[in-house]
Amino acid sequence: MKRFYETEMPVAVITEHGEFRYYKEAKKFQVSKAKWKSLDGEIHHGKTVTLDINAFKGNEDLKALLNLVLADIG
Repeated sequence: MKRFYETEMPVAVITEHGEFRYYKEAKKFQVSKAKWKSLDGEIHHGKTVTLDINAFKGNEDLKALLNLVLADIG
């Protein structure tokens, strides 16, 4: 069975500080640290965390926290 990241193209925002991807069908949100270059010039992906959005449905405290974050980034 193929994994969600093999079958679905995410909505992605890539910045110099990190990468953010949302897989709408799979309901997965990924946050990655920025890519980095080793001393030998090889580019490495930053550490990544994947959150299952389904696990947070209906959580009012989490919605309030995310709204606070959104307000801070304006």
